[in-house]
Amino acid sequence: MGRVDSAYMDCVSDVVALLLAHAGVADVRTPFAYQWAFRVVGGIDGVLELDLPPRARDRSVARFTGLRPKWTDVESTAECLDSWTAELGRGNAVAVTADAFFLPWLPYCGNEHMEHGFVVEGVEGGREPVLHVVDPYENRTRWGHARPTTTKVVLGDLGPALDRGAWAVLEPCGPAEPLDPEREVRANCEAVLASHADGTAAAFAGQYREPDKAALHRLALQSWLITRDRQLHGLWLRELPGTPAPGFSRAFDETVLPRWQKLQELTYIAIRRVEAGRSVPPAVPAALEAALAAEAELAGASLDHPEGTA
Repeated sequence: MGRVDSAYMDCVSDVVALLLAHAGVADVRTPFAYQWAFRVVGGIDGVLELDLPPRARDRSVARFTGLRPKWTDVESTAECLDSWTAELGRGNAVAVTADAFFLPWLPYCGNEHMEHGFVVEGVEGGREPVLHVVDPYENRTRWGHARPTTTKVVLGDLGPALDRGAWAVLEPCGPAEPLDPEREVRANCEAVLASHADGTAAAFAGQYREPDKAALHRLALQSWLITRDRQLHGLWLRELPGTPAPGFSRAFDETVLPRWQKLQELTYIAIRRVEAGRSVPPAVPAALEAALAAEAELAGASLDHPEGTA
């Protein structure tokens, strides 16, 4: 679990990364960290939401590792037990997604319904089969700290959690693509600028110029997602074998990361203000605009001066 960037990743990406580490993949960070972009999808009632975690995650995994997770819907616990036991017998760990509301080792248990991933690394047979579970996820929640952990759980106790769950093992899908950091950084800068040129960034920000309480809560989640995503990308930049552009990683750390972190902080403060009957401070939409502008400025500067970013 120490090779998984669990402090910056969502729970399903965590377990896919753990399967990659178990399979002997040397670089389990790049598939989840190499992209820097601002992509959105249409959510409920047409509200724009960040494409985080990216819908193309499994394609990125396949691209850089030559492996991809093959997902199967859970039909019954009995069928799952047979399949998981067979896969474990072949030396494959198994990724599982389930409802966190029913997973006893999580602070979400009994508090919030959400998809959550974990890995099954062993099964004890018997009248009541017991699963050996590894969960690399890390996050501070209002109900406590979710930490990377190993535990055992009776399969029958997971019935409700698995009602809409799925499971996966890795399968080969062709040769892995060599990483070209300079090419990826340039493609990322182009993607960021494209999201401004086509109006995506402006449309997203426009939803929060005068946010009500519901919009403020949505923004809190969105800012949390993008802050973790940018922190992971910053880590990837700092630890690349050779800096693709002198100063780019430092500029990313100094101009992009602090602005998303500031937005996240201000949003949570604003929620407390609104819950106390006060208005949303104008600093919240201003912070969102500043974070978006910082990304565009860095991307533009990098493309204008590919030899380095001052």
